[in-house]
Amino acid sequence: MNILITGGSGFVGSHLLKRLILTNHKIFIIKRNSSDLWRIKSIAKKINILEMKSFKDLSHIFAHEKFDLIIHLAMKYVKSDESWQDAQEINEVNITYPSILLMMADQYKTKAFINTGTCFEYNLSNNPLSETDFINPYNYYASTKVAFEDIFKFYILHGKILGLTLKLSYPYGEMDNKKVIPLIIKSIITNTPLELTYGEQKLGFTYVEDIIDAYLQAINFIAKDKLKSYEVFNIGANNTYQLKEIVGHLEKISGKKSLISFSKPYPPNEIMHISCNFEKAKKILNWFPKTDIIEGLTKTYQYYQTK
Repeated sequence: MNILITGGSGFVGSHLLKRLILTNHKIFIIKRNSSDLWRIKSIAKKINILEMKSFKDLSHIFAHEKFDLIIHLAMKYVKSDESWQDAQEINEVNITYPSILLMMADQYKTKAFINTGTCFEYNLSNNPLSETDFINPYNYYASTKVAFEDIFKFYILHGKILGLTLKLSYPYGEMDNKKVIPLIIKSIITNTPLELTYGEQKLGFTYVEDIIDAYLQAINFIAKDKLKSYEVFNIGANNTYQLKEIVGHLEKISGKKSLISFSKPYPPNEIMHISCNFEKAKKILNWFPKTDIIEGLTKTYQYYQTK
Protein backbone atom coordinates (compact mmCIF):
# COMPACT_ATOMS: atom_id res chain seq x y z
CA MET A 1 0.00 0.00 0.00
CA ASN A 2 0.89 3.65 -0.37
CA ILE A 3 0.79 4.94 3.20
CA LEU A 4 0.77 8.64 4.14
CA ILE A 5 1.87 9.43 7.69
CA THR A 6 1.42 12.70 9.53
CA GLY A 7 3.64 13.31 12.54
CA GLY A 8 6.27 11.01 11.06
CA SER A 9 9.12 12.96 12.60
CA GLY A 10 7.64 12.76 16.10
CA PHE A 11 8.29 10.26 18.88
CA VAL A 12 5.78 7.54 17.93
CA GLY A 13 5.86 8.39 14.22
CA SER A 14 9.62 7.98 13.90
CA HIS A 15 9.51 4.53 15.51
CA LEU A 16 6.67 3.56 13.16
CA LEU A 17 8.66 4.72 10.12
CA LYS A 18 11.68 2.65 11.12
CA ARG A 19 9.50 -0.45 11.18
CA LEU A 20 7.51 0.34 8.03
CA ILE A 21 10.57 0.82 5.81
CA LEU A 22 11.25 -2.89 6.40
CA THR A 23 7.95 -3.77 4.69
CA ASN A 24 6.80 -3.65 1.07
CA HIS A 25 4.66 -0.55 1.64
CA LYS A 26 5.58 2.75 -0.02
CA ILE A 27 5.87 5.33 2.74
CA PHE A 28 5.17 9.07 2.55
CA ILE A 29 5.35 11.66 5.30
CA ILE A 30 4.16 15.24 5.40
CA LYS A 31 6.81 17.69 6.56
CA ARG A 32 5.47 20.93 8.02
CA ASN A 33 7.52 24.08 8.64
CA SER A 34 7.73 23.16 12.33
CA SER A 35 8.92 19.59 11.68
CA ASP A 36 12.31 18.60 13.06
CA LEU A 37 13.67 15.53 11.26
CA TRP A 38 16.44 14.61 13.72
CA ARG A 39 14.76 11.34 14.70
CA ILE A 40 14.52 10.09 11.10
CA LYS A 41 17.68 11.58 9.58
CA SER A 42 19.23 8.12 9.14
CA ILE A 43 16.26 6.79 7.13
CA ALA A 44 15.18 9.95 5.28
CA LYS A 45 16.34 8.58 1.91
CA LYS A 46 14.08 5.54 2.32
CA ILE A 47 10.86 7.54 2.65
CA ASN A 48 9.07 10.08 0.49
CA ILE A 49 8.99 13.48 2.19
CA LEU A 50 6.22 15.82 1.06
CA GLU A 51 6.53 19.51 1.95
CA MET A 52 3.49 21.33 3.36
CA LYS A 53 3.92 25.04 4.04
CA SER A 54 0.17 25.62 4.44
CA PHE A 55 -3.00 23.54 4.34
CA LYS A 56 -3.48 24.64 0.70
CA ASP A 57 -0.57 22.37 -0.22
CA LEU A 58 -2.62 19.31 0.66
CA SER A 59 -4.65 19.71 -2.54
CA HIS A 60 -1.46 19.54 -4.60
CA ILE A 61 -0.13 16.57 -2.60
CA PHE A 62 -3.29 14.50 -3.07
CA ALA A 63 -3.60 15.46 -6.74
CA HIS A 64 -0.10 14.14 -7.48
CA GLU A 65 0.10 11.08 -5.20
CA LYS A 66 -2.30 8.18 -4.66
CA PHE A 67 -2.67 7.04 -1.05
CA ASP A 68 -4.35 3.84 0.12
CA LEU A 69 -4.03 4.60 3.84
CA ILE A 70 -3.46 7.65 6.04
CA ILE A 71 -2.02 7.24 9.53
CA HIS A 72 -2.59 10.39 11.53
CA LEU A 73 -0.05 10.93 14.31
CA ALA A 74 0.50 14.69 14.13
CA MET A 75 -0.63 16.44 17.29
CA LYS A 76 -0.16 19.51 19.44
CA TYR A 77 -0.18 19.01 23.19
CA VAL A 78 -0.52 21.55 25.95
CA LYS A 79 -1.65 20.63 29.46
CA SER A 80 -4.01 23.59 29.54
CA ASP A 81 -5.18 26.25 27.13
CA GLU A 82 -2.98 28.94 28.63
CA SER A 83 -3.67 31.54 25.93
CA TRP A 84 -5.82 32.08 22.87
CA GLN A 85 -2.69 31.47 20.77
CA ASP A 86 -2.33 28.03 22.37
CA ALA A 87 -5.98 27.29 21.66
CA GLN A 88 -5.65 28.43 18.06
CA GLU A 89 -2.58 26.30 17.40
CA ILE A 90 -3.94 23.19 19.09
CA ASN A 91 -7.23 23.53 17.19
CA GLU A 92 -5.41 23.88 13.85
CA VAL A 93 -3.19 20.84 14.40
CA ASN A 94 -5.64 18.53 16.19
CA ILE A 95 -8.91 19.40 14.44
CA THR A 96 -8.49 21.46 11.25
CA TYR A 97 -5.50 19.60 9.82
CA PRO A 98 -6.93 16.06 10.06
CA SER A 99 -10.35 17.31 8.94
CA ILE A 100 -8.81 18.66 5.72
CA LEU A 101 -7.00 15.34 5.31
CA LEU A 102 -10.36 13.58 5.48
CA MET A 103 -11.81 15.92 2.86
CA MET A 104 -8.87 15.19 0.56
CA ALA A 105 -9.08 11.46 1.29
CA ASP A 106 -12.77 11.46 0.36
CA GLN A 107 -12.16 13.44 -2.82
CA TYR A 108 -9.26 11.26 -3.98
CA LYS A 109 -10.72 7.93 -2.80
CA THR A 110 -8.24 6.96 -0.10
CA LYS A 111 -9.37 3.63 1.32
CA ALA A 112 -8.77 4.03 5.05
CA PHE A 113 -7.59 6.28 7.87
CA ILE A 114 -5.99 5.33 11.19
CA ASN A 115 -6.55 8.03 13.78
CA THR A 116 -4.56 8.42 17.01
CA GLY A 117 -6.39 9.26 20.22
CA THR A 118 -5.49 9.35 23.89
CA CYS A 119 -6.55 7.67 27.11
CA PHE A 120 -7.12 11.21 28.46
CA GLU A 121 -10.43 11.28 26.54
CA TYR A 122 -12.12 8.94 29.01
CA ASN A 123 -13.70 9.59 32.37
CA LEU A 124 -10.74 8.60 34.54
CA SER A 125 -11.19 6.07 37.34
CA ASN A 126 -9.28 3.44 39.28
CA ASN A 127 -10.53 0.73 36.92
CA PRO A 128 -8.83 -0.18 33.62
CA LEU A 129 -10.20 2.08 30.88
CA SER A 130 -12.51 0.39 28.40
CA GLU A 131 -13.63 1.53 24.94
CA THR A 132 -17.19 1.69 26.25
CA ASP A 133 -16.33 4.06 29.12
CA PHE A 134 -17.92 7.49 29.32
CA ILE A 135 -16.09 10.21 27.38
CA ASN A 136 -15.07 13.04 29.68
CA PRO A 137 -11.90 14.78 28.38
CA TYR A 138 -9.27 15.43 31.03
CA ASN A 139 -7.95 18.62 29.42
CA TYR A 140 -8.28 20.87 26.38
CA TYR A 141 -5.93 18.68 24.34
CA ALA A 142 -8.15 15.63 24.93
CA SER A 143 -11.21 17.74 24.04
CA THR A 144 -9.73 18.48 20.61
CA LYS A 145 -9.12 14.77 20.10
CA VAL A 146 -12.77 14.07 20.90
CA ALA A 147 -13.90 16.88 18.59
CA PHE A 148 -11.98 15.48 15.65
CA GLU A 149 -13.17 11.95 16.35
CA ASP A 150 -16.76 13.15 15.90
CA ILE A 151 -15.82 14.56 12.48
CA PHE A 152 -13.99 11.32 11.69
CA LYS A 153 -17.06 9.25 12.56
CA PHE A 154 -19.21 11.46 10.30
CA TYR A 155 -17.04 10.54 7.32
CA ILE A 156 -17.07 6.86 8.20
CA LEU A 157 -20.79 6.60 8.91
CA HIS A 158 -21.55 8.28 5.57
CA GLY A 159 -19.45 5.73 3.72
CA LYS A 160 -16.72 8.17 2.67
CA ILE A 161 -13.82 6.22 4.19
CA LEU A 162 -12.98 3.27 6.44
CA GLY A 163 -11.37 4.08 9.76
CA LEU A 164 -10.33 3.20 13.27
CA THR A 165 -8.83 4.99 16.25
CA LEU A 166 -6.00 3.77 18.47
CA LYS A 167 -6.15 5.45 21.89
CA LEU A 168 -2.69 5.40 23.43
CA SER A 169 -1.72 5.25 27.09
CA TYR A 170 1.54 6.78 28.35
CA PRO A 171 4.00 5.85 25.58
CA TYR A 172 7.66 5.88 26.58
CA GLY A 173 10.94 4.77 25.06
CA GLU A 174 13.92 5.88 23.03
CA MET A 175 13.82 9.33 21.38
CA ASP A 176 10.94 10.42 23.59
CA ASN A 177 9.72 13.98 24.11
CA LYS A 178 10.46 15.90 27.31
CA LYS A 179 8.29 13.74 29.54
CA VAL A 180 8.79 12.34 33.01
CA ILE A 181 10.75 9.16 32.21
CA PRO A 182 13.39 10.92 30.07
CA LEU A 183 13.67 13.62 32.74
CA ILE A 184 14.31 10.98 35.40
CA ILE A 185 16.86 9.17 33.24
CA LYS A 186 18.76 12.34 32.38
CA SER A 187 18.81 13.31 36.06
CA ILE A 188 20.37 9.95 36.95
CA ILE A 189 22.90 9.98 34.09
CA THR A 190 24.08 13.54 34.81
CA ASN A 191 23.84 13.29 38.62
CA THR A 192 21.56 16.34 38.55
CA PRO A 193 18.96 17.02 41.27
CA LEU A 194 15.35 16.68 40.16
CA GLU A 195 12.32 17.56 42.24
CA LEU A 196 9.19 15.57 41.49
CA THR A 197 5.77 15.38 43.10
CA TYR A 198 5.19 12.80 45.84
CA GLY A 199 5.36 10.08 43.17
CA GLU A 200 2.32 8.06 44.16
CA GLN A 201 0.64 8.27 40.73
CA LYS A 202 -0.04 4.77 39.36
CA LEU A 203 0.21 4.89 35.56
CA GLY A 204 0.12 2.33 32.76
CA PHE A 205 3.36 3.12 30.94
CA THR A 206 3.52 1.43 27.53
CA TYR A 207 6.78 0.81 25.69
CA VAL A 208 6.85 2.48 22.29
CA GLU A 209 7.71 -0.64 20.26
CA ASP A 210 4.61 -2.34 21.67
CA ILE A 211 2.59 0.64 20.48
CA ILE A 212 4.16 0.33 17.03
CA ASP A 213 3.09 -3.32 16.99
CA ALA A 214 -0.49 -2.10 17.39
CA TYR A 215 -0.20 0.18 14.35
CA LEU A 216 1.28 -2.66 12.28
CA GLN A 217 -1.52 -4.98 13.35
CA ALA A 218 -4.08 -2.29 12.44
CA ILE A 219 -2.47 -1.86 9.01
CA ASN A 220 -2.65 -5.61 8.39
CA PHE A 221 -6.26 -5.65 9.60
CA ILE A 222 -7.16 -3.03 7.00
CA ALA A 223 -5.03 -4.59 4.24
CA LYS A 224 -6.88 -7.90 4.69
CA ASP A 225 -10.25 -6.09 4.35
CA LYS A 226 -11.31 -7.05 7.86
CA LEU A 227 -12.34 -3.53 8.85
CA LYS A 228 -16.06 -3.20 8.11
CA SER A 229 -17.16 -0.45 10.51
CA TYR A 230 -15.64 2.14 12.81
CA GLU A 231 -13.60 0.67 15.65
CA VAL A 232 -11.79 2.10 18.68
CA PHE A 233 -8.97 0.22 20.38
CA ASN A 234 -7.26 1.06 23.65
CA ILE A 235 -3.52 0.58 23.26
CA GLY A 236 -1.90 0.56 26.66
CA ALA A 237 -0.75 -1.51 29.59
CA ASN A 238 -3.04 -2.68 32.37
CA ASN A 239 -0.14 -2.94 34.83
CA THR A 240 0.53 0.31 36.68
CA TYR A 241 3.63 1.64 38.38
CA GLN A 242 4.10 4.53 40.77
CA LEU A 243 6.62 7.15 39.71
CA LYS A 244 8.57 6.21 42.85
CA GLU A 245 8.76 2.65 41.52
CA ILE A 246 9.96 3.90 38.12
CA VAL A 247 12.77 5.83 39.81
CA GLY A 248 13.68 2.76 41.88
CA HIS A 249 13.83 0.55 38.78
CA LEU A 250 16.02 3.07 36.95
CA GLU A 251 18.38 3.34 39.91
CA LYS A 252 18.84 -0.45 39.81
CA ILE A 253 19.30 -0.42 36.03
CA SER A 254 21.88 2.36 36.25
CA GLY A 255 23.59 1.10 39.40
CA LYS A 256 23.44 4.66 40.72
CA LYS A 257 21.64 6.42 43.54
CA SER A 258 19.68 9.34 42.11
CA LEU A 259 19.40 12.90 43.38
CA ILE A 260 15.63 12.83 42.87
CA SER A 261 13.35 14.13 45.61
CA PHE A 262 9.60 13.59 45.93
CA SER A 263 8.59 16.85 47.56
CA LYS A 264 6.49 18.92 45.17
CA PRO A 265 2.75 19.13 45.94
CA TYR A 266 0.47 17.67 43.29
CA PRO A 267 -0.94 20.26 40.88
CA PRO A 268 -4.72 20.67 40.69
CA ASN A 269 -6.47 17.87 38.83
CA GLU A 270 -3.40 15.59 38.91
CA ILE A 271 -3.99 12.15 37.34
CA MET A 272 -3.42 9.56 40.07
CA HIS A 273 -4.36 6.37 38.19
CA ILE A 274 -4.59 5.25 34.57
CA SER A 275 -4.52 1.73 33.21
CA CYS A 276 -5.97 0.22 30.04
CA ASN A 277 -8.24 -2.69 29.32
CA PHE A 278 -6.73 -3.96 26.05
CA GLU A 279 -8.95 -7.04 25.65
CA LYS A 280 -10.68 -5.69 22.53
CA ALA A 281 -7.32 -5.06 20.82
CA LYS A 282 -6.18 -8.53 21.86
CA LYS A 283 -9.32 -10.19 20.50
CA ILE A 284 -9.58 -8.32 17.18
CA LEU A 285 -6.04 -7.13 16.37
CA ASN A 286 -4.18 -9.87 18.27
CA TRP A 287 -2.34 -7.09 20.12
CA PHE A 288 -1.16 -6.97 23.70
CA PRO A 289 1.83 -5.29 25.39
CA LYS A 290 4.78 -7.70 25.34
CA THR A 291 7.53 -5.61 26.94
CA ASP A 292 7.70 -5.62 30.71
CA ILE A 293 8.63 -2.44 32.52
CA ILE A 294 12.20 -3.52 33.35
CA GLU A 295 13.01 -4.42 29.74
CA GLY A 296 11.46 -1.22 28.41
CA LEU A 297 13.19 1.01 30.95
CA THR A 298 16.52 -0.73 30.34
CA LYS A 299 16.35 -0.13 26.58
CA THR A 300 15.30 3.47 27.16
CA TYR A 301 18.08 4.10 29.70
CA GLN A 302 20.71 2.57 27.42
CA TYR A 303 19.62 4.84 24.57
CA TYR A 304 19.96 8.01 26.63
CA GLN A 305 23.22 6.80 28.12
CA THR A 306 24.81 6.97 24.67
CA LYS A 307 23.62 10.53 23.99
